[in-house]
Amino acid sequence: MAYIFKKTLTRWYHKGERITAAKAKRLIKQKKPVEKRKEESRKWYIRLRLPNGQVKEFPGFTDKKATLAYAADLEKDAERLAAGVIHPTDKFLREGVEKHLDDFQKDLEGRRRSQKHIRLTLTRIRKTFSLANVLTLGDIRPQVIRDAILSLDVSTETKNHHLVACKAFSRWLWKHGRLPDDPLVGLSRWNAEVDRRVRRRVLTGEELRRLIEITEQSQRTFRGLTGRDRAALYLLASYSGFRASELASLTRGALNLETDPPTVTVEAAYAKNKRQDTIPLPEDVAKYLGDWMSTRPTIPTPLTRLWPGTWFTKAAKMIRQDLEEAGIPPSTETGQLDFHSLRGTYATMLARVGVNLQTAQALMRHSDPKLTARTYTKLGVTDLGETVRRLDVAVSPHSDREKKTMG
Repeated sequence: MAYIFKKTLTRWYHKGERITAAKAKRLIKQKKPVEKRKEESRKWYIRLRLPNGQVKEFPGFTDKKATLAYAADLEKDAERLAAGVIHPTDKFLREGVEKHLDDFQKDLEGRRRSQKHIRLTLTRIRKTFSLANVLTLGDIRPQVIRDAILSLDVSTETKNHHLVACKAFSRWLWKHGRLPDDPLVGLSRWNAEVDRRVRRRVLTGEELRRLIEITEQSQRTFRGLTGRDRAALYLLASYSGFRASELASLTRGALNLETDPPTVTVEAAYAKNKRQDTIPLPEDVAKYLGDWMSTRPTIPTPLTRLWPGTWFTKAAKMIRQDLEEAGIPPSTETGQLDFHSLRGTYATMLARVGVNLQTAQALMRHSDPKLTARTYTKLGVTDLGETVRRLDVAVSPHSDREKKTMG
């Protein structure tokens, strides 16, 4: 038996505008006025009692008649399923993929994935499905998806990105009962190291010092950031591992320079892993940032963005200009330097001072230690040679052996 109803939802408002629960929580902590309202959902919902006694809910439509018709269909499907006439997922196999991609997008938005992540994921899925001629869910087969991705004229790393996007969608279809199993579960990523078209390198300690010094003296302004602003930005990026978008979100309140140790905090809404993370900073970095803020024309308040504007959309261009002024080639035989290289520089500096992998993983905020070790830590031969020189060799020096032989 099915019946339809509307849900009572809790919504939050600030100055008449609807806000998220997370933002409401932050505003309440700041003692800002926040209004809590109980509102009826625009959409109708269906509650269906299955023949086995189980109760399930299904989202309906804003139109009551359409929801009633959908509820009747669900009742019929439940009866056929109980009689063993159809498989639960059979009705989806002939449906077009676009409807399910729209639902997948809503699910990603509900899980607060960034708009950039959502856009790239859906673009990669649609491009692959177009090449594979996938029109319905029943067309999603591992061989055709694999062949379609391999036909792309892109690097192996980019092919892996397309595969991951398609696998995320197929797994979502299975978990939400739209496919009887995950058809792409057996596909594995390809080894990107054999075909890496863009290789990043990291800054040496001397290069980083020169970049900070020369940028600090720069008379250029890039999208509102002075040379001193950019020098402080590069320094914090290199000693926190924060990405450009995360740094752009930081406010004065994110820095705690008087604590022991000094820290910087990125809010969950702006972090890639969607967690609030606090990273300790070296005391010299904290002192530099404190001096920088004290010399600004307007000392920022706790809610003022430290580096406002749209610079982060052109971060690669910004740092390239400063690298060239510092006499540091942005591109060499060993790899390219861009803004994201500062994150790799942070990981490599941690490795140089002997930080263990587990600690480095926590500081880099990686979910997988392999990513910390393989992608970001780029120790050179000189670094490795210094380590080897500290090893305790199990044989006597050559001259000592000669003396013993001659004696």
